[in-house]
Amino acid sequence: MSETLFFRLLAEDDKGAALADAVAAVRAGAEDGAIHAVDPASFRQVPTSPFAYWVSERLRRVFTELPRFESNDRTVKQGLATADDFRFVRAWWEVAPERILDAANGPHHDIPSLQRWCRERTFQGKRWAPFAKGGEYSPYYADVYLVVNWERDGEEIRSFVGPGGRLASRPQNVEYYFRPGLTWPRRTQRGLSFRPFPAGCVFADKGPVAFAETPHLRAYLLLTNSTAFKQLVSLHMAFGSYEVGVIQRTALPEMEPTIVRDFDELSSIVDDIRWLDMASETSRVFLGPGSGELVSRPIQAASQRLGTRLAMLEQRRRDMHQRIDDLCFQLYGFTNEERLIALTAMQAPTDRSVVDESEADEDAEESGEGPNALSPDPQSLARDLLSYAVGCLFGRWDARIGRDPSLAPKLADPFAPLPVCSPGMLFGPDGLPAKAGGIVSEQWLRARPDAITLPPEGTVPRPTIPGEEYPIPIAWDGILVDDPDHPDDIVRRVHGVLELLWGERAEAIEREACGLLGVKELRDYFRNPRGFWDDHVRRYSKKPRKAPIYWLLQSRNRSYALWLYCHRLSRDTLPRALVQHVEPKLRLERGRLDQLRAQRAQAGTTGAAARQVERAIERQEALLSELEDFREKLERVIKLGLTPDLDDGIVLTIAPLWELVPWKVAKDYWQELTAGKYPWSSIGKQLRAKGLVR
Repeated sequence: MSETLFFRLLAEDDKGAALADAVAAVRAGAEDGAIHAVDPASFRQVPTSPFAYWVSERLRRVFTELPRFESNDRTVKQGLATADDFRFVRAWWEVAPERILDAANGPHHDIPSLQRWCRERTFQGKRWAPFAKGGEYSPYYADVYLVVNWERDGEEIRSFVGPGGRLASRPQNVEYYFRPGLTWPRRTQRGLSFRPFPAGCVFADKGPVAFAETPHLRAYLLLTNSTAFKQLVSLHMAFGSYEVGVIQRTALPEMEPTIVRDFDELSSIVDDIRWLDMASETSRVFLGPGSGELVSRPIQAASQRLGTRLAMLEQRRRDMHQRIDDLCFQLYGFTNEERLIALTAMQAPTDRSVVDESEADEDAEESGEGPNALSPDPQSLARDLLSYAVGCLFGRWDARIGRDPSLAPKLADPFAPLPVCSPGMLFGPDGLPAKAGGIVSEQWLRARPDAITLPPEGTVPRPTIPGEEYPIPIAWDGILVDDPDHPDDIVRRVHGVLELLWGERAEAIEREACGLLGVKELRDYFRNPRGFWDDHVRRYSKKPRKAPIYWLLQSRNRSYALWLYCHRLSRDTLPRALVQHVEPKLRLERGRLDQLRAQRAQAGTTGAAARQVERAIERQEALLSELEDFREKLERVIKLGLTPDLDDGIVLTIAPLWELVPWKVAKDYWQELTAGKYPWSSIGKQLRAKGLVR
């Protein structure tokens, strides 16, 4: 045996000095933790023969003694590269729910049958399939918030031709689509993190999937997030990228029944982490703000309770992860010294010298800005509350669940198909968002077995209720206004939601929220674009998608506004808003101007009363000018005669409203549309047909 000396100095700031000390230790025959004597032939035991000198001979031997991940019933695959995500990928909340693949309605207890069923549904109008595309570091669980155009089994993507005239997309391993497994982002600076890949989804090239027997998936999920598994992965990965081949070649112990049972006892860590997403409006598992802690409590009190609960949950997560580590160290046979080395290595900063920094966070950049973390911050909770209230007014959320969380269904297994609508939504009896006259009853809600299963047909005597029985009025036309004189005034209607949730304490809650948000009254928060609108854009934007669903159309001086809910948008929405809201408002304000002019005639031309009336007339004339300008801009959009299509995505659908929306993004996309960009979109085709493309 011929041994070679290796010096490990990655953690040293002054590597020159550290190397000199290590060489001196060798000459003196002294021990030094940075010095490793290894026979280079031993490296061949590890896949790709890396210089894995810092681990024991026994750990290198693990790769020859245990089977690889890619063996037996297990396989690892890379998925779809669309070649144009802007065209083919959306956030799930920006497209029409009835167009999303409803895998939960299929035979999801038989995977091959489910795969066939999902493909058939893509030929039946279910255009958008849930899409796992890497994302940020998030071990054990991460929401699948993207969808991809897989209509007619990916017909448009499969035939997509790039600039060079060649097929550009790569729909790889399509026979594995819609099958459950484990997915992970190929590159993140924080390290490897596996999470469930639910049944009924498509996966990306940057979100590979490991497949195994379904009963073992939870066990493999815990094992692959363990320090032991990550240590073995780190021995033979290259350039900070967790490629398919790296996972395929990593050693894995066999899943004996006793081992699976041990993992099952620890798998509640997945549900604990998923609980955090139940407070995120953009999550597939959203139930309500503050995950129920806001119900009937002042915001500050809810903040304290939530902070305590989150701290307890974090400690529980740490304890559970330690137990998972202990079990996995035992399975791989790590000695105490090997455990310490592995734990230290996983906690150490990345050696950036072996990471391509231009790509290190590429997957996270493209797939998400990070999770919408549940925060106990009182100001954040106030924003969450008001956002939830607006969603209730538009019929997106079920205010009854906000008042009584026991009405919410339990969540399905994290590997089960995703719900088309999150469980906190206001449903119709078909499991899709409710329509006027079709709100489900509380009986129906309580009869749901779980969030992806409808009550068996005929088992609920009264599945729906008349609209007047629902506790708040719904803006079924998708239009609210910023107008204190109107019954559909957004601030007035938000008061109603707060009264439903807090009763006689609603006024105090409103004052508390205003204080936390730094405004005198709610109207200031809704009227100033830096308030609710900016908060909403941030809430509903996750890279690569900017997708606000409540749209602010505002007059130039912010004296008047319409709020539109994009999921109620139709060709008739803007004409209806003009006839039912803007023109009556103009008539009302003209009448007030006439009254003021009559007062001026009575007051004469001199004196304090006359000056006061004159100033009021000037203000009223300015308001009328502002309203007339608003009407003219709205009429310009109406005259375009465009039919909105949410399949285009939010940024293209909102673009024609660029003169009214306080969002530069809308103007940018309108300029690109009229320049002829995005010819594949519905709105691009309409503009070209009308001769409006430059």
